[in-house]
Amino acid sequence: MMKTLPKNSTTDRIELLTPAQRRWVSLSARLFPGWTARKAEAMLLRPPRKRGRAGEVLSAWGQRETLNIGSHAMALWHFGETGRPRIVLVHGWGGYGAQLATWVPALLACGFAVTLFDQLGHGDSEGQAGHLPDFIAGLRAVVDAVPDTAAVVAHSMGAAGALHAVREGLAVDALVLIGSPGSFDIHLKTLSRRVGLGRRAHHSLRGRLERRYVPIAEMDALRGLPVAHTRALFVHDEDDSEVDFSHLARLNAAWSGSETMATRGYGHHRVLRAPEVIARSVAFLVEALQQKEGGQPKENEEAA
Repeated sequence: MMKTLPKNSTTDRIELLTPAQRRWVSLSARLFPGWTARKAEAMLLRPPRKRGRAGEVLSAWGQRETLNIGSHAMALWHFGETGRPRIVLVHGWGGYGAQLATWVPALLACGFAVTLFDQLGHGDSEGQAGHLPDFIAGLRAVVDAVPDTAAVVAHSMGAAGALHAVREGLAVDALVLIGSPGSFDIHLKTLSRRVGLGRRAHHSLRGRLERRYVPIAEMDALRGLPVAHTRALFVHDEDDSEVDFSHLARLNAAWSGSETMATRGYGHHRVLRAPEVIARSVAFLVEALQQKEGGQPKENEEAA
């Protein structure tokens, strides 16, 4: 179902480069496309790190855990009672787990347990992670480490990672994906335009990324989605200036039986805090998990 909710325009985006830097990249891409593509890939591997005091607040509120991923430490926070159906919350590229903290009270009130985390290279976690395979691996590590994971709520690159993780066999009963790319071919072209890459540098960057993972055409085919076993809700804002609104229809068409929610005026990031998005998504999760044997959450009178 498609529902448009009018709001005042409050679009937002991560500015990857200043105007002067974009002009420099545009010139460099014309003269040295391969070298410029390598620099662009390095930028994608090193997203801006935001944390502030978010980790301290989460640690005072929930239970902090450190998960070792190779030689790097990943920061996780757990909320609610053990034994409850667990919802894992996943941020996007350049984000951090506390961006989804406003979801925790509503989920606890419905009897869920919650885990959120900082991907490697983000927030309080060590290392670096900026490509889709990194986000897939991070989510898999968290789901393997925490008990009773029933569903995932994810944003942007985290949503794309969750989509492809379930495609590759990660078993969950429900997904809520917000501002998710539905075509990396389209999304990469958008990113290339934003940073000033020309055609040759764009194709060089695409080739470098494909060598790290799989051909983009294979990803964009969206084959093997667990439509018979996992419920999906896709949420996207019409004024999203980072991931075009057209991705919503593509994902809905690829996932038979999925639901959609369209908003207006929140942009790419503020949509995460929209009360109607949280309410609709939590209701969707309750309904989806009620359909699974033993998955019906009980009312949690003392949400911790």
